[in-house]
Amino acid sequence: MQKLIWFLQKRRIFFGWVVVACGILVMSVTHGVVQNCFSLYIKPVTEALGFTRQGFSVCQTLTNVIYMGIALFSGKIFERFKVLGLMRIACIVLPAAYFCYSLCTQLWMFYAVSVVVGVATSFLTFLPFTLIISNWFEDRRGLAIGICFMGSGLGGMLFNALAGGWIEAFGWHAVFRILAGIQALVMIPILFLMLRVSPQEVGLQPLGSGPVASEGGSAPVYGLTLAQAMRSFRFWALIFTALIVGLTSTMLSNTIVPHLSDIGYAATYASGVMSCYMGLLAVCKILLGGMYDRLGMRKSTFISVSAILVGLLGLYFGAFQPMHLFIVAGAALGCAVGTVAYPILTQSAFGTRAYATIYGIITAANSLASSVCPIFTNSVYDGTGSYSPALVTSIVLALAVLGLLFTIRPLRPEEMNRKPDLEKMA
Repeated sequence: MQKLIWFLQKRRIFFGWVVVACGILVMSVTHGVVQNCFSLYIKPVTEALGFTRQGFSVCQTLTNVIYMGIALFSGKIFERFKVLGLMRIACIVLPAAYFCYSLCTQLWMFYAVSVVVGVATSFLTFLPFTLIISNWFEDRRGLAIGICFMGSGLGGMLFNALAGGWIEAFGWHAVFRILAGIQALVMIPILFLMLRVSPQEVGLQPLGSGPVASEGGSAPVYGLTLAQAMRSFRFWALIFTALIVGLTSTMLSNTIVPHLSDIGYAATYASGVMSCYMGLLAVCKILLGGMYDRLGMRKSTFISVSAILVGLLGLYFGAFQPMHLFIVAGAALGCAVGTVAYPILTQSAFGTRAYATIYGIITAANSLASSVCPIFTNSVYDGTGSYSPALVTSIVLALAVLGLLFTIRPLRPEEMNRKPDLEKMA
């Protein structure tokens, strides 16, 4: 490790970018596989085992509920346990659990495996990497987060393209096993040999001249306490926004393959559209990070949520093939907001004093909506034989939240160093 660091320093390359590269690879085989490839299994599994789509979709709901619960307590969890230790355990558990999907024959088996997958994925994706990237980068943090999180899109693009063909060639059982093997081969070497949680572990400092962050992800202390934040309108506006964004973006990304297939397009074509979206999503995560730096949080969030609306409209009118361009472009930029935007919005609106707790609550709200969405979407499908009514509902919700976005403002100067409200805390 020290030789690698010396080699990079001689070429004026900051080791933090190696950490970002590790994040890309880990995100690609965790979130990119577990969440972004789930829709590929809906038709083959339900048709083979006789499940309803609504029943099978509970698997994804369970993983999101688990993530939501862990997000709520992530601040305390990462204070008590070492981040890297949790990630190393999870990188062994996840491939084993994902392999077990191939052995399931009953819904309760899929549900039990999904609980384990949800726990393991929570400790390998956005929650730990948000803290790790914050430790390594004081400057260019938004860019680093965007690049790291694009791994979920790259993984989704690659494995949607591959797994769609593999399912047709080898069956869904084999694909669960193949992807589990890929997860293990990628994650275990990275997390045991390469990844470091903070620059101090290897004798370095964060990029930039700001104060050094701790392993738990603490930042320079300024801004509002949780109690002060909860008394502000922008806190609840951001929670509501996270709920709507979670619902509409999940609706959009999860419905592309089954909806296009249902309205007459070949499964391989629908998987291709999904892969294009995932590929562009990776680019848009970097783009969105730059937008927040240049345009500010209000305009950037407005543009990205508007993109969700564009994608939903493209999917609703998906019978017209040119609309598929709107699906890909709208989903790519819109779905980036749920991962890239929340760390930036949380710190801009509330500061770092209660960052981990507030970020966990906002992430949990997003996950709650993402958990409910598959059940709602597939219940609508089971009742009507079409995803169109659910898409209309999402379009209305996306329109409703656009005006609310401009109430979420950055910290005012007088709020930067507010003291905790001792009377309220007593």
